[in-house]
Amino acid sequence: MKFRLGKQWIEDRNQVTTIIKRLFEQDGGVNQYVQSLDKGITLFEEGATLNDVYILLDGAVELYKKKPNLDTEYPIISLEPGSFIGIIAFTTGEASLTTARTSEKSSVLIIPNEEVRSLIARDPRFKEYMDELILANLLERFRNTIILQMKLDSVNNKLREERNELQQAYRELKEAQDMLIYQEKMATLGQLVAGFAHEVNNPTASLLRSTETLKERIEELLSRFDSETGDSDFVHRLYIEGQMAGYPDTSTIRKRVTELKKSFTASSQLQLRLLAQLPQHLVPEFNAKGISEPEELEFYLNYFELGKMFRNIESAGNRIAGLVSSLKSYSRSDTDREWEEADIREGIHDTLQLTSNRIKYYDIEVDLPEIPNIRANPAALNQVWTNIILNAADAMGKNGSLSISCNNDDEKIWVEIRDSGPGIPEEIIERIFESNFSTKKSEVKFGLGLGLSISRDIIHQHGGTISAKNSQQGGAIFTVSLPLHHEQI
Repeated sequence: MKFRLGKQWIEDRNQVTTIIKRLFEQDGGVNQYVQSLDKGITLFEEGATLNDVYILLDGAVELYKKKPNLDTEYPIISLEPGSFIGIIAFTTGEASLTTARTSEKSSVLIIPNEEVRSLIARDPRFKEYMDELILANLLERFRNTIILQMKLDSVNNKLREERNELQQAYRELKEAQDMLIYQEKMATLGQLVAGFAHEVNNPTASLLRSTETLKERIEELLSRFDSETGDSDFVHRLYIEGQMAGYPDTSTIRKRVTELKKSFTASSQLQLRLLAQLPQHLVPEFNAKGISEPEELEFYLNYFELGKMFRNIESAGNRIAGLVSSLKSYSRSDTDREWEEADIREGIHDTLQLTSNRIKYYDIEVDLPEIPNIRANPAALNQVWTNIILNAADAMGKNGSLSISCNNDDEKIWVEIRDSGPGIPEEIIERIFESNFSTKKSEVKFGLGLGLSISRDIIHQHGGTISAKNSQQGGAIFTVSLPLHHEQI
C-alpha cells in the first residue's frame, strides 16, 4: 500500500483534510456529512457505542476520561485537524473509552455507519484513505521517538570521532541509547495501545464487580453467622476450597448435577452447579449435617463462592500486571524477576475463570492431567491463553464448544485448544501470526490484528512454538509447545 497521508500528516495536515474534502465533494456528499460545531459541543460520551465515523476537518477536539468512581473528567489528548476521532471504539466495536468535546469552533465529518459500506462500494479510494488516516493518527504517536532516535544517531557519530577523549560520555549515552531502543521497539507495537486498553478494561471490570459483590456478601454472611450457626470449621473449609477451585469441564458438571438432583431435590440449578464444583468429599457432609433446604444451602454455598471470588480478584489483578508484563517481555528488558517455576495448568484455569463471561454458553471440556513444571513467565503465558480463547469465542459466536488439553513427553509439554467455529481459511492460515493481520469479519476491516503476533513472540521467548490448523471435524486447533528445559534469554 502506498502510504501517502503519513508524510502529509507530518508536513501539512491541511493537505490531509483537503484530500478528504475533495473526495466527498466529487461524491457530492460533503455538505451532507460535514457539521459545523461551536466550542463545548459533545460528539459522544464515554461508554457510548460508536456507529459513526468522526473525522476532524477544522478546529480542535479534546478527549476526556472520567476518574474512577467519580464524575470528574480530565483531558487526556487534544486532536488537531485530520484526526480520526474515536479510533479505538470504532475499530474494536467496544464502548468508547473517552468523551469527545470541541475545544473551539470546529468542522467535523460525521459519516453514519450504514453509509460507510455504500461509500466504499461507490469509491474504493474511501477505504484506502480511511486505512491511511488511521495509520497516520498512530504515526503521530511515534514521531517524538523517531526524532529522538535521529538525534541519538547524530550524537553517536560524534562519539565515534572523539572516542578516546569521551569514553565516559559514551558509556552514559549508551545507556540512553538502550532506553531509546526499548522505546523504539514499543513504538512498533503502537497499535497495541488500543488493544491493551481494551484488554485491561475486562479484568478491571471483573475486579470492581467482584469487590462490590464481596462487600455485600461478607457483611450479610458475617451478620448471619453469629446468629444462625456455629459450624465455623465447615464454612471455613468451604471458603478455602472456593479459593482452590479450578474450572471443571462442562460434561463433568452435567454428570454431577444429575446425581445431585437426587439428593437435593428442592435446590435451584445455580445451587446444584455450585455443589457440582465442590470437591466430592465435601458433598456428603451437607447430607450428614441435614443441609438441604435452599435457603440454608445458599448460606453455606456463599462461603464457597466467596472463596472463588477472592481467587478471581487475585487472578484479575495478576492479569492486569501481566498485560503490562507482556509489553515488557517483548523487549526482554528486566524480566528476570518475572520468570519462575510454574504449573501452566493454573494459568489456564485462571484464564477460563476471567473469560467465563465470554464462554459461559459454550460446552467446555478441560483435560489437564499432571505435567511437569517449567521455568516460565506465567503472566505472559496467560496472555497467550487469553488471546486464543477470545479469538475462538469471536469465531464461534454465541454457541459452540471449546476443548483444552495438555500432555508432555521427555522433552516438552504442549497445550491444545480446539474450537467448533468455522475454522481458518486455508489461504490465510500461514499469515495469522503476522503483525497487523486480522481475521475478524468486517467489511470495513479496521482490526488491529496483534493478539496472535504477540502470542507468537511470547512463546518464542519461552523457546517454544505455536501453530494452527483446521480440524477435519470443523473448527480450528491451536497447539502451543514449550520445552521442559529452556535457558531464559
